[in-house]
Amino acid sequence: MASVGLAGCIGNDDGDDDDLSVTLIDLTQATTTDCPDGGTTIYTGLDDDNDGVLETDERDSTFHACNGADGSNGADGADGSNGADGADGADGSNGADGADGSNGADGADGSSGADGADGADGADGADGADGADGADAYACWDRAMHDSQYSNVVDCGNSVTFRHEDSSSLTWVEIGSFQASPEDCDMGEDECEGYAEIVTYDSASNTAFYVNAVDSSVDMISLADPHNPTHVQTIDVSTYGEPNSIAISDGVVAMAVANGTDDMSNGHILTYSTAGVFLNAYDAGVLPDMVTFTHSGDYILAANEGQPNDNYDIDPEGSVTAVEVATGTVTQIAFTQFNSQRDSLIDSGVRLYANPGSSTVAQDLEPEYIVVSTDDSTAYVAFQENNALGIIDLVDMELDSIVALGTKDYSEGCYDFSDRDDGVEFACGQPVLSMYMPDAIALFESGGNDYIISANEGDGREYEGTPGYTDEDRGDDLTLNSTYWEERGYDAAAQAELQLDENLGRLKVSIADGDHDGDGQHEEIVGYGARSMSIWNSNGELVFDTGDQISHLTQTYGEYINSYTASRNDDKGAEPEGVTTGSYGGTDYAFLGLERAGGFMVYDLTNPSRAMFDQYVTFSNHVSPEGLTFVSAADSPTNQPLLLVANEVSGTIAIVSPVHQSVPVEQSEDQPCLATDTGAHLAVDCGNQLNVMGDSDVHWKVVGEYDSGLGEGASEISAYDAGTQRSFVVNAVTGSIDILDVSNPSDPYLVHRVSVTNGEPNSVDVHDGVVAIAIAGDGSEGSGMSKQDPGYVLFMDTDGHAISMVTAGALPDMLTFTPDGNSVLVANEGEPNDMYTIDPVGSVSYIDLSGGAANVAQSDVTQLNFYSFESQNATLQTEGVRVFGPNANLSQDLEPEYIAVSADGTSAMVVLQENNAFAKIDLTSTPPTITDIVALGFKDYSLGQYDFSDRDDGVNFATYQTVRGMYQPDALDTFTIGTDAYYVTANEGDARDYWFDAADETSCLAAGGIEFDDDDGCLAYSEEVRADDLTLNSTIFTASLTNDDLKRLKTTTANDCGDTDGDGAVEYICSYGARSFTIWDNNGQLVWDSGDQISHLMVSQGEWINGYTQNRNDDKGAEPEGVVAGEMYGNTYVFVGLERSGGILVYDVSDPTSPVFDQYIYLPHHISPEGLSFVSAADSPNGAAMLIVAHEVSGTVVVLQPMFA
Repeated sequence: MASVGLAGCIGNDDGDDDDLSVTLIDLTQATTTDCPDGGTTIYTGLDDDNDGVLETDERDSTFHACNGADGSNGADGADGSNGADGADGADGSNGADGADGSNGADGADGSSGADGADGADGADGADGADGADGADAYACWDRAMHDSQYSNVVDCGNSVTFRHEDSSSLTWVEIGSFQASPEDCDMGEDECEGYAEIVTYDSASNTAFYVNAVDSSVDMISLADPHNPTHVQTIDVSTYGEPNSIAISDGVVAMAVANGTDDMSNGHILTYSTAGVFLNAYDAGVLPDMVTFTHSGDYILAANEGQPNDNYDIDPEGSVTAVEVATGTVTQIAFTQFNSQRDSLIDSGVRLYANPGSSTVAQDLEPEYIVVSTDDSTAYVAFQENNALGIIDLVDMELDSIVALGTKDYSEGCYDFSDRDDGVEFACGQPVLSMYMPDAIALFESGGNDYIISANEGDGREYEGTPGYTDEDRGDDLTLNSTYWEERGYDAAAQAELQLDENLGRLKVSIADGDHDGDGQHEEIVGYGARSMSIWNSNGELVFDTGDQISHLTQTYGEYINSYTASRNDDKGAEPEGVTTGSYGGTDYAFLGLERAGGFMVYDLTNPSRAMFDQYVTFSNHVSPEGLTFVSAADSPTNQPLLLVANEVSGTIAIVSPVHQSVPVEQSEDQPCLATDTGAHLAVDCGNQLNVMGDSDVHWKVVGEYDSGLGEGASEISAYDAGTQRSFVVNAVTGSIDILDVSNPSDPYLVHRVSVTNGEPNSVDVHDGVVAIAIAGDGSEGSGMSKQDPGYVLFMDTDGHAISMVTAGALPDMLTFTPDGNSVLVANEGEPNDMYTIDPVGSVSYIDLSGGAANVAQSDVTQLNFYSFESQNATLQTEGVRVFGPNANLSQDLEPEYIAVSADGTSAMVVLQENNAFAKIDLTSTPPTITDIVALGFKDYSLGQYDFSDRDDGVNFATYQTVRGMYQPDALDTFTIGTDAYYVTANEGDARDYWFDAADETSCLAAGGIEFDDDDGCLAYSEEVRADDLTLNSTIFTASLTNDDLKRLKTTTANDCGDTDGDGAVEYICSYGARSFTIWDNNGQLVWDSGDQISHLMVSQGEWINGYTQNRNDDKGAEPEGVVAGEMYGNTYVFVGLERSGGILVYDVSDPTSPVFDQYIYLPHHISPEGLSFVSAADSPNGAAMLIVAHEVSGTVVVLQPMFA
């Protein structure tokens, strides 16, 4: 049984799949009632309970793909199959009902109404920020970085702002500051610390209020001129205690003040007027740590942390105090009703380990921060040490629920967890979980929904009295459960290596978490904080997390922005602590303060599930930001937004405002890319890409990148839909089609995933909103769903809703729409099984979609086979078609690999890779027919200079008279010049090599195998040998082959290739592939070949581009694999992906008989390009042509666009 799951993504790649809404499409054997002669039944429906199984009550549509009664008799059987499917066409239209669901997606068009918010661009009045071009006064200058994503820094002396190409047009810079700490204090001696922690602002008086914990006061400064703030007044609250927090609403200042006489007793909420006049004092709970108003100003809320004393022998209850401002009524919101729920809360993930384990739930819960819902009905409380979120009903004034925030899986990113690894050394996939444990939280509204943002600082419990308590230790102090870790793939040596100082040994970890069974041995390594900012929905469910972005931004660009080092990597990294939100220019932003790294980051919140990094601002004189307050343009004395940043360690307040960056104040001499004259070419180094330029003034540049995070196989083939601006990518790791949003080419991201179980998606194409997926079975032999059985073509809409499905041939490996979208052609490779005992016929499926994808039935499918060519087998072999599979007839031996359809839709060319041939299809006949099989012949390597050895101490080109290359293309595409159609091929080459599993040599040979290998198993068949294994014609090969020349070259024994006179000795050596790309005419005749250009380009430019070495010379060289053609600027170009050397070649083929090298694009971080999609300027989201490239080995997708040099 196979099932196809259609999954929505929560916006970040690290999201928990349990949160996804999933539609399943189940394929199972049909009953004889539904299909008398067998077939497949397809059920679709929403997986309501997210268990991965489509239960009967979850099904919403059913249709059948039935076999014809005479199916086993070839063509007649296919006719029978057509009849059966016709009867079930109506069911197929049920699938179309699913497409109605996509109408719901039209609702998302409503969010286009948010485009109306572009009217907020009328806040071009905010271009009054140009007035802030008084930034000249700050001597700001732009410094370009050699990095196409994070492109420049704006250095204003006191602040440095780190930006990238897609940052907003406004750059946040420091425009003023105030030193609350003593002028001569020494930060190194902690003499400045504590004088400015929390800050807020009163718009009516243009006054900022800040908490001064050292002097137990709240101080006031005038921001009438924010460039020169001045002290106004000090409010001394020392008679009550130490102030911790402050908030303002409608002229009332509220302060949270801890009890100054006994910190284990109730604290206070004090209120003052904004003129500093005392109003009231109210009792709060123990240690009121944060205070805020509801949006209406009707209530004051205080988070009473109730932290224990240092001896940990007194542990007050945490609580929230609510004060009704109008009446002075005080309500203490206690948590005692949860005392009886301790076990269930712990099971859900709430940390309740205090004292240790003897405190009640109410004592253990420690409220840290409060935000209020937009409608004032709900308050959300961060329980930092408990790694949880509390939800309070403000109508009933009760804590309704406590939601565990869970842990972040650091193995899904790259981090440095050591302060003793000689710098910053990021490592990926480290087996660490970490608790989010936010300090500050903020709330914003988007699309009618409230979202909570958290600054995931992290905090351990450590009390140094007697007896005291701590839940913190180092990674090397943990005793790991060796059995559990061995099952995870870590043997004893690997476990010991994990706990080295340079790995996880220095990481501060929780001893209270990760020991699942309480035996003192840890099954998990659990840290504090998530080194990130997260967004949660109003139910406390994760919507987005910044992943490892903050770690990389703060530690990769220290040369430009700060001197952040490895010293905090063992602890909690940059430590996001403060966060607030604000809107300017019609866009909502989050401002995230980084306690340890310093400065703050700005994120665009337009899409809560995909918050975008905008810029990072660092300061030279302000250390450890804690409290952040956003002042809107309407409330600001300058009519421009302000951000007030209170810095705890330096005791200073930074005043930051945006200035316009359309024209930099001063341009440095640095350029984004460095150019070097290499002699024959110009090499351009842009950091994350390198281009070798030919005769072109257009420079293809990486503008966007998507990393699946899954590595090899996760990005293979891509197809683009102009209507939705989405790219569909084959992901072989998860067995899925990944749907990427590329509406912003600089930020492609995953929006949906179509998962396939018990089957393998091999190819995808899209036309006018209809997506076609080629799916091969991967079941066992005899199941009816193995690779040797007929596969399927699934049609869906661009939102991932299934429309219909039909049966194709065995191993459908590639498919394509005809230009008019009225049909689909499928290359069914018909590859044999591993034992080479079952070899299905190769074929091409023609699917007629003229009646619409929703109405397609099996009767609309015609299987184009090669039976009519069986009688020509001998002739075809004489002409050069390779037919050599053991006991295979022609139809079984031919393996369609790739298809291209002429622009006029009248013909198609099919690559038969292993056979070194084309098959031509006439699409004007009814039904379409395969009219010809054309041998591609051999490439004469004597016409160029090549290196065929991997053991000749480098790359040494020479001319060889005795080597021929079989073109054996993988991909091909078509283009038209004038009225003539041409085809272009990437001549990869491919050998047949089949291995199957066997226990040992005896069982291998008994099963008919040729030889046994401990690593590879049992060899069923291989045509491949080294040239040294051949018997050579001694008259032609007068000297023995050596490692320096041809001895190591991989060649074939099939068809006696190279033995022209049949005497058993070869006159020339046949090699795989042609190390080139080739242009052919509409009849399959060679027009032009790139000769030895690719080999020489790789080597001559290796110093600048990729360091290509000799290690592939004995095989197939650079291995051109992917190819696509496109028109741009009035010319026709071909783009060729090089699987082994990496990168993409660009040639101008406007004259097909004499193409011109345009450029070579090498992407060092993206490995093995396979699927290439060209998007014309007319179909591009931003009006510039795009090249979308899926990279198989790195599992990444890159978007490139042309820039004029």
